Amino acid sequence: MDFTLQNKKDKHDMLKAIGIKNIKELFDLVIQKILKIKKINISGGKTEQELLNYFSNIALTNKVLTSFRGAGIYDHFIPSLVGEIIGRSEFWTSYTPYQAEASQGTLQAIFEYQSLICALTGMDTANASLYDGATAVTEAILLAIRVNKKNKILISSALHPEYIQTIKTYFENYSIKIIFLPISKKKGNIEKSIIDMFVDDDTIAVIIQSPNYFGVIEDMKTLSFATKLKNKKSMFIAVVNPISLAIFQSPSEYDADIAVGEGQSLGITMSVGGNTCGFMTVKKTLEWKMPGRIVGQSIDKNNQRGFVLTLQSREQHIKGGKATSNICTNSSLNALAGCVFLSGWGGDIEFKNLAKINVSKARYAFEKIKTLNGFKSKFHDNFFLMNS
Repeated sequence: MDFTLQNKKDKHDMLKAIGIKNIKELFDLVIQKILKIKKINISGGKTEQELLNYFSNIALTNKVLTSFRGAGIYDHFIPSLVGEIIGRSEFWTSYTPYQAEASQGTLQAIFEYQSLICALTGMDTANASLYDGATAVTEAILLAIRVNKKNKILISSALHPEYIQTIKTYFENYSIKIIFLPISKKKGNIEKSIIDMFVDDDTIAVIIQSPNYFGVIEDMKTLSFATKLKNKKSMFIAVVNPISLAIFQSPSEYDADIAVGEGQSLGITMSVGGNTCGFMTVKKTLEWKMPGRIVGQSIDKNNQRGFVLTLQSREQHIKGGKATSNICTNSSLNALAGCVFLSGWGGDIEFKNLAKINVSKARYAFEKIKTLNGFKSKFHDNFFLMNS
């Protein structure tokens, strides 16, 4: 949108509407110290190129701080291809339309995203995305409750703490027991004996994150098998990092029922703590109970390929009070960024190389930090090690 300058009458009308006389009065509430900023010395007018150079030189004096916290929002390199595609006008305000089939481009973008997420996780069906990883995990639990009407959820205590807080908020008034599984003090993971101890006939689902919040790789195949051995109706929900799936087992390989996670690492900017994009994939038997939307592919009367909203469980205009979710808006633009990011790597080998670089740099930083005074490793096994 172009910037339109306000004239004097506009300013006068706006100030009058909020009951003040002038701009100075508007800023009286601002700390005066902040207002006493040295004026930028720009004499006369400058060309666009001169202004860009001027402010670029000022920016060079900034001190750039690097945060190692990570925790779901990561400073990855984003190829310029991503910004070039999602910045196009037809995508910039993309949103799953209410008259969906009239917007074939938007539907195709979502369809391609779903296809790539399914390929990455090995699962059968993906929805059109969710707000973030925390929302995706919580929606996965709600899905499990709809299928398996028991009363107990088991969650790894090494699940992202913000996800845990979101789960607690969602289920504050549910008559569901939420039990947090303790992790090994030495290894930082969930051991099979814990699954054997806690899973019983009342267990709806077990939720395990790998790599977990501490970066430790869980033995998902053993944990999933142990869960279903104890209770065949209990679901196994995997919370995964999408880039790690290039080198670790996919959720389908260890028979997860639902796989969810945060897609920010797939070409989405940090943006002061979020842009985010939650993804959700399920086995085929669960797809009709998913929240949000699923875009499908079909053939029209002229035998031409077209895209349709196969499933849309939005509460306002489809299912009313029987909707699967009240908060299931998809993050179309961020999902498109993830789609472009994955497509741009060109194939399995290139994407695996990206994952290996991430692991290698994480291991390098880990080993260097251990040598600093006052730092030591909390866990001593299986920290970001690649599976053979």
